[in-house]
Amino acid sequence: MTSGYVLKKFIMVIVILIIAIAAAIFFFWQVDAEEQAPTVSKSELIESNKVWINDQMQIPLEDNVFLSIPSPSTEATIAKNGDLIIATTNPEILNKLAASNSRYDGMKAYRLRIEAKKVSEYITNTKYRYPTTTVQKKLANYEIKSGERTIETGQKAIKAESTKKSDIKLTLETTYSSKDAEVAAAIFSNKIPDEITINDNTKNLSTQKNVTIYPKSFVYDFTLQKNTMLIFKDQKEATITEPIGIEYIIK
Repeated sequence: MTSGYVLKKFIMVIVILIIAIAAAIFFFWQVDAEEQAPTVSKSELIESNKVWINDQMQIPLEDNVFLSIPSPSTEATIAKNGDLIIATTNPEILNKLAASNSRYDGMKAYRLRIEAKKVSEYITNTKYRYPTTTVQKKLANYEIKSGERTIETGQKAIKAESTKKSDIKLTLETTYSSKDAEVAAAIFSNKIPDEITINDNTKNLSTQKNVTIYPKSFVYDFTLQKNTMLIFKDQKEATITEPIGIEYIIK
């Protein structure tokens, strides 16, 4: 009995030591952060976004519908705050959108506004790659094993808030499939904000009965691995829906 009791105590001490060592490693573990994008001024951001238009890039409207710049009956401009604005009545483009989703059926005009900080990412979305770094919270470490990022239009129409003169304002929130997905957002080098605010000088347009506004978003769909105490591993599917702009469907 005595030897058995001593053995149990010894095993318990070993287990406690292992847990303590693991906790210490996690506490002092400095996670290698992916190099952060350099901070740019507002004027630099605006000029950078103008380059995308001047270089006649293909601009995604849906994940599988692209607009070539220049294009007939189409305007592509950078607003004073750096936002990308696309407005088109081009029948070829409208028909492609209608073929991609029934919500665009019967559309006579289309308008898109993308938030300034997301213009570069939006235009180059097909080249997007997930970060390989990790993030730590308490005794757990999170990493993304695989995934894809798509451009999607929200299912529900949104209403704009009227502001001064001819402007409208919309506040769009980022959504997460779980608490772990929210923690994982810190992995991304280009910060995913909790919300964005879009201002547009379209009060007269947005109040018309034939106009509907939808949120435009990046949807991150990925496999998230959670490592706890350097011992336990758990993988699950996660999604983050990050708003990046709005689109107008005009019928």
